[in-house]
Amino acid sequence: MVNQLSEKVMPSSFDEYLEKRVDDQIAYFDQAAIHNQKSYKRLKLMAISCNILTTMTIALAFTVPESYKLVMGIIALILSTVVLATYQIEEFASFGAKWEKFRLVAEQLKSERFLYRAEAGRYTGLAQDASQRLFVETNEGIIRGTDIAYFSLMVEPGKRLEKRLTEEQGRTTGAQQK
Repeated sequence: MVNQLSEKVMPSSFDEYLEKRVDDQIAYFDQAAIHNQKSYKRLKLMAISCNILTTMTIALAFTVPESYKLVMGIIALILSTVVLATYQIEEFASFGAKWEKFRLVAEQLKSERFLYRAEAGRYTGLAQDASQRLFVETNEGIIRGTDIAYFSLMVEPGKRLEKRLTEEQGRTTGAQQK
């Protein structure tokens, strides 16, 4: 495997590997992190805003004439529903967790590239072919680990919901038996 890897990537196409694989992966993870960060922040900002507006609407409902109280109640209900929806969307889509994961991987890949170029850390004192082979193996390991972690992120929200429902059912059943 290592010999096949070194024949395919080393040394004449190593620059191409850096450009087409490593730099592309860094760009992908950077963009994915930025996208998920924006989505996460938008949801959180919407939740915070609607939370504040719900509180204000309920407080103002006490000061309006009787004929407007129903309208104020409906507005408060809609705003609180939006808050609930934002939390559910975040739990389902996991924008915050994906933002964190993609940012971490992008930074790991950048760090590994800097270590390699500076011949520092694990690359200190290695021959060029050994250093390049180690760099490729390390980067591919980071990327491969990301695929597994990403898959678990995508499956996990359903499991969290399923686990929470099971726990709630267990508490309800336990309370009813007492």
